[in-house]
Amino acid sequence: MRTSVAALALIRRAAPTGDEYLTQWNEKWGMYSLVGGHVEGEETFRECCVREVAEELGLSPAEFAVAPAAVSPTLEYTAMSGGAKVETRYRVELFAVELRTPEVVAKVSAMPENRWLTLPEVSAGATTDGKPVSAQVTTVFTLSGVL
Repeated sequence: MRTSVAALALIRRAAPTGDEYLTQWNEKWGMYSLVGGHVEGEETFRECCVREVAEELGLSPAEFAVAPAAVSPTLEYTAMSGGAKVETRYRVELFAVELRTPEVVAKVSAMPENRWLTLPEVSAGATTDGKPVSAQVTTVFTLSGVL
């Protein structure tokens, strides 16, 4: 069975209707997923999260802060891979990430591939306008206690 070891970012902002969570359109999967990616070489989950947030959001490490510890213990689950299209065993750590200034939030929000989702959208697996949300988001939020 294929294995995927990854770190994901829990980027939250307060909104008038409740908290919203940053996701990013994954062209290969055709749906929104969490910012993050595969652990490379000898890097820790946290180091991976820092690298992926910087790469995927085009930010310098000074523009965001990654919590020193994961939101929960390492999450493990099996699911069909969106990219490889095979059953995959996932080992994931989710880290709270803070965008340091309103200007950074505005910069990230202005990127067309990024979308802030509400928990009802995550639970429904779709945005209010019908675009799909990866099961990864719901699974990771549920296993970590966010949802």
